[in-house]
Amino acid sequence: MLDEADLEAALNASVACVKDAFKVKIACEDGAKNDSLWKTTASVDAIVEPGYTLQSIWWVMWLVVLEYLALWWQDARLPRLHDNILCLAHATLYEISKLLVRGVEYGAYIWVWQNWAIFPPLGNSLLGFIGMVVLIDLGYYWLHRASHEVSVLWAIHQVHHTSQDLTVAVGLRHSPLQRLFSWVFYLPLALLGIPPTHMLAHAQFNLLYQCWIHTEAIRTLGPLEHIFNTPSHHRVHHGANKYCLDKNYGGVFILWDHLFGTFQRELSSEEIAYGVLVQPVKFNLLYHQVFYMKYLMGKAVNMGSWRDGLSALVKGPSWVPGSPWTGWDKDKPDIRGPREFQQPRATSATHCYVLLHFLAACVLTHHLAAPTSGSLVVFVYSVVVVAALTCIGILYEQPGYTRVLEMCRCGGGLALCLLFPLPAASNTILQLLTTLYAFSLTVWIVHPNTLLVHTPCKS
Repeated sequence: MLDEADLEAALNASVACVKDAFKVKIACEDGAKNDSLWKTTASVDAIVEPGYTLQSIWWVMWLVVLEYLALWWQDARLPRLHDNILCLAHATLYEISKLLVRGVEYGAYIWVWQNWAIFPPLGNSLLGFIGMVVLIDLGYYWLHRASHEVSVLWAIHQVHHTSQDLTVAVGLRHSPLQRLFSWVFYLPLALLGIPPTHMLAHAQFNLLYQCWIHTEAIRTLGPLEHIFNTPSHHRVHHGANKYCLDKNYGGVFILWDHLFGTFQRELSSEEIAYGVLVQPVKFNLLYHQVFYMKYLMGKAVNMGSWRDGLSALVKGPSWVPGSPWTGWDKDKPDIRGPREFQQPRATSATHCYVLLHFLAACVLTHHLAAPTSGSLVVFVYSVVVVAALTCIGILYEQPGYTRVLEMCRCGGGLALCLLFPLPAASNTILQLLTTLYAFSLTVWIVHPNTLLVHTPCKS
């Protein structure tokens, strides 16, 4: 996603941050065991999470275009435009959540590293780089596996799987709530002495690697299939077919799945159906974050005892009393492709409108990530971004209140740009945003039927 110069600059900045911010002390006393650990003077506020995934959203947009061209050249079925837009909207929602917490969730990692690190940092050598890639991918494997095999974690992670197409944009489709628990699985790395800055950078590179494996444009990579996670392996992971469930959890390497017994190769004899077993019935991004949690709470409450209710939360999504942790395979539905798609309500003008407001949300998010943005500015404009991303999904559903909702949102955005402009944005950006909100408000007032339809689109 980043060119060589960007990677070198980011690595040098990370090394400089570690050299300047952290001090290593070894104290040995006569006749006593060396009881010193790797002490530092860094605080949570001193750790700045790199913005690689935020920057990558722009590159992924170009990869989506390239993917469309590759599939068209192969005369394959093209992904649905609304699904790609919603995936990128989910990615932006995930990124805006980072700005609201500013890495606070990694406070435990920083504390463990400061007080209990056993080894010194691996350094900037090739061996150290490879070691961090392998260790972080191992942590990701168990994070990913737990996200599928622990129901309360699956209720959050399922957002990543609700897309019914498999495109590179799906690689960035994550729930902001995943930040509540993902850091736990990287804590062992703090004990091993991996600095927070290195962990945060490598964890994002691990995520970015996985973007390109979310595709049907690449069929196989030959001998590399035995070592790395590839599009073929990851198509299996995203399948709702019975043979695909709970398989291929690796991030960069597929070796972990071979080692821990979760590997499954792709079968050419069966078309893969993407999505989850029970698809959400709405496009609303906020609904996608919570709909399964509501179902899960109902399942737990309706269990016969508190013990079974607790098991329903911590065991697999298909678990029932008396079954194994992940449920009986014979009871799981055998879904196969082609699968019926939920169709949006949209015209060509609707798609253009949604895309413009999504780009505006991306621009706002990018400027909010600037260190000069104050807390109040970040909060106010984050609300604007979340509202825009939520309305993108609502526009594809078009309930009866769509016109009023969009008039209020565009009117509020226009007033904000005029009365409380974003300090980090240039005059050109502010003028473009003001024009977009003013034009959109006019359309909703004068001619809303340009964007509203009454029947779903055809496939």
